Amino acid sequence: MKRSNYWQLLPYLRPELRTIGRALWCTVVFTAFWPLLAWLAGRMANYLGQGNVEDLARLAGVAAVMFLVRGAAQFGQDALMASASLQIVLNLRVQTYAHLQALSLNYFETARTGDLAYRLTEDIDRIGEAINKFFHDFTPCVLQLVVVLGYMVYLNWQLTMAVAVIAPMMALLIGAFGEKLLQFSRRAQARISNLSSLLTEVLSGIRLVQAFAAQEYEIGRFVQEAEQNRRVKYLAERIKAVQFVVVGFWRP
Repeated sequence: MKRSNYWQLLPYLRPELRTIGRALWCTVVFTAFWPLLAWLAGRMANYLGQGNVEDLARLAGVAAVMFLVRGAAQFGQDALMASASLQIVLNLRVQTYAHLQALSLNYFETARTGDLAYRLTEDIDRIGEAINKFFHDFTPCVLQLVVVLGYMVYLNWQLTMAVAVIAPMMALLIGAFGEKLLQFSRRAQARISNLSSLLTEVLSGIRLVQAFAAQEYEIGRFVQEAEQNRRVKYLAERIKAVQFVVVGFWRP
């Protein structure tokens, strides 16, 4: 099995491990409130049905405190993960730029300026987004899944078993669609890079283009690149549309 390229980010993650650890601790606190709030909602519904205003008011005060603590944990999770991911992006961008400065002139004779500019801006930003989503979205979702499944077993283990049969099939479907979307996303990024390179090349030499009356030729090149980018993005959106239908059918 081919090793993921994301392992190459480990040297950039290590300096931010303390910040990421604090963010994950906030995530654990935030996730721990899910079953507590569900239990509290059930108790409040019982008191409301019984007309027990005194106990209902007391639980409402407890719920307010819980929401306050949960909100503080969520803020810590969001702010700390944003700080860590942006710092990683900064370090990676600076190191990549410094590496470009050390390359020979022969490399720049063949490399396209627009492509390099895109790699230093958009591509590195996407890496930061991937890191942020992994620790900010994926990890909390896994923790929430564990907590919710545990609470479901506590409430009704038969229903939990039924969900456990459907969940692996949904996971396989989502994984298959995700792999396809990743392929189309890479192709779309490559097309955007080509389009950016073309724009940089043409706009920097616009005087020569007009001097040789090559406007129609350059417009044709631009239309071709833009059309290829549109096709790749359309294929990705079509895969998303199919995914929503298929996964929605299996969703309990």
